[in-house]
Amino acid sequence: MVTMKNDDLRMRRKAQQLGSSTLAVTVPAEWAHRHDLSKGDDLIVQRDENGNSLLITPDRPTSDDAATTIDADAMSADALLRAIITQYVLGRGLVHIEAETALETAHYDAVLDAEHRLMGLGIVEESPDHVTIRCSVAPDDFELPTLLGRFGRTEATIRTSAVEALLAGDAEAARQARTRSPQLEKLFFLFLRLVFTTYRNPRLNQAVGIDTGFPLIGYRSVAQDISLIAGIADDIAAIVEEGNPAPLESTTAEHVRDVHGALDEAATRTRDAVIDPTYDAVIDAREHLERVHDRSTAAIDHLEAERPEPLLALHRVHLLFERSARHTSDSLDVATHLAFRESPDVATWNE
Repeated sequence: MVTMKNDDLRMRRKAQQLGSSTLAVTVPAEWAHRHDLSKGDDLIVQRDENGNSLLITPDRPTSDDAATTIDADAMSADALLRAIITQYVLGRGLVHIEAETALETAHYDAVLDAEHRLMGLGIVEESPDHVTIRCSVAPDDFELPTLLGRFGRTEATIRTSAVEALLAGDAEAARQARTRSPQLEKLFFLFLRLVFTTYRNPRLNQAVGIDTGFPLIGYRSVAQDISLIAGIADDIAAIVEEGNPAPLESTTAEHVRDVHGALDEAATRTRDAVIDPTYDAVIDAREHLERVHDRSTAAIDHLEAERPEPLLALHRVHLLFERSARHTSDSLDVATHLAFRESPDVATWNE
């Protein structure tokens, strides 16, 4: 493991005058050597949105950027799985897993588990003490806005299936809803891989469907919110699966449908506002989110007045709906921030 000192991460450089109006700054020799740079090679220079800083990256990645080696002897099988997922998310093209003598069965099973859980990952070489896995997904195979939409629709399918199982009192349908979680997890890790890869290599911005790197952090936050809402949907399905389900009586069922319908509409419009950020879209999504609160209040008032069965389970479900609404609100904050950037007539900077 290489430990970076603060002096290695932050270096002072003097601007050099070149011609009448051009300034130049040198790059550290170690950094140039690491990226195999020589005179005449192209670099990508990207400004942040405020113009206060510059990000400099090589125009082409080096082999060090694309490959990594993991020492299996130094970790448990669970830790190895997490390490492979981390390297996948960071955009590595090749991951070598090595052991001094032979890979333990648990370690090899962890590699197979990673291959199953991560899109585009496959074993390309193996021996008793070594396995190499490659990710065949290229950054320009997907556009981030399109993938975010697909990710959100997958979450909505899981959540709707869980709610329908609750309404029908169908434990088997609840179990089926829970089996869809691995597909969403696969999309989540793929999405993170594209975000981190694009952040490290700004020239990929247009290839993944964005004009600048500005939305990347926001997209990452929204994807996390969607993942958390999917986890809440799994909790709802678990309540049905583990309980003694029966179909909900009509008035109680109608309140559940009202809350979930409002939540689903708010989540869809929020996601659309993130992908196509306009101030009107943000206002529209916020109005739908307020309806979730109103209908949730009515549903809980009904529970307290009528005390239908299963009362405790229904209380818990409505609390889970409220948690999903809070995560949707967090995503809407991201959409609002993006909309302000896209709508200079709404908010302007005073110099």
